[in-house]
Amino acid sequence: MRRLLPALLALGVTAVCLWFLLTPQILASLARLLAEASPLPLLAAFALVAVMQGLRAWRFAVMMTGRLALPGAELVRIAFQLNFWNFVLPFRLGELSYPVLMNRRLGYGLLHATGVLLIARLFDLAVVAAILLGAAAALDLWPGPGRIVLALAALGSALAPFGLAVAGLALRPHMARLPRIGDAAARLTAGFEAIGGYAAGLAAVGLSLVLWLVFGLAAILVAQAVVATVPPAAAMLGGAAGNVAFALPINGVAGIGPSQAAWVAATTRAGVPWDDAVISALALHAVVLSNALVCGALAMATSRRPQNRASTAGN
Repeated sequence: MRRLLPALLALGVTAVCLWFLLTPQILASLARLLAEASPLPLLAAFALVAVMQGLRAWRFAVMMTGRLALPGAELVRIAFQLNFWNFVLPFRLGELSYPVLMNRRLGYGLLHATGVLLIARLFDLAVVAAILLGAAAALDLWPGPGRIVLALAALGSALAPFGLAVAGLALRPHMARLPRIGDAAARLTAGFEAIGGYAAGLAAVGLSLVLWLVFGLAAILVAQAVVATVPPAAAMLGGAAGNVAFALPINGVAGIGPSQAAWVAATTRAGVPWDDAVISALALHAVVLSNALVCGALAMATSRRPQNRASTAGN
């Protein structure tokens, strides 16, 4: 029963969101879309989502080792599998796959890998918030002085990872001296040591920004392939809103639910018609989900299982 409950809750979330979004008119539009959508932008977006996972693997390599070398093939496969499990499993349970895979495939400690994942997710949240606020400022969603407030908040969010890295590195020695939990805290915060250097820290933050801008470009391509009413800034806004919603521990089957609702809410706020907002949300999700399933399955089929650190993240 305990295993069945999360699945039932996820199914309920998906059902509610689809009931809210899918009107008869939208269902008819989706049928027309299958025949009229431009395939080349959709294929380009599919490729960009795959590139995004490669950038994520590179950031993991930097955070795990402190080196700027490109990630090894196994770490790239782990990034694709992490994305796969985040869509397949409900309520963000797929995140648990990263420390397990890093331990089994590359020999890293579970706490070390878990800490790096947590740092990466905090970086993601800050960067996605910066894109969301920046797009809102560009679209003038809060006219007058509010536009300046949004722009300053976007800048602050973009700089937040640097502050987090500095604060984490400063606090790490004190956390390591805590009674009973000091050793675990030291391993959990090892990622801050890895990005403590100027080059590694800048690379980790820069890769975080680039990978989410790549996703934004994919969102723009998908939106323009299926409808004509979603401008680039609105697609960036919707993509960022959807990613914030996807990060929440409340999610639906195959990622269908709050993420698409957030896209619709954000893009309609920017002036996109409701039907076009829903269609573009579902089209983007179809591209992202198909990429996660196809590339994740290929990654699992080709993965090796080294048992020691000889095959490191940066090799």
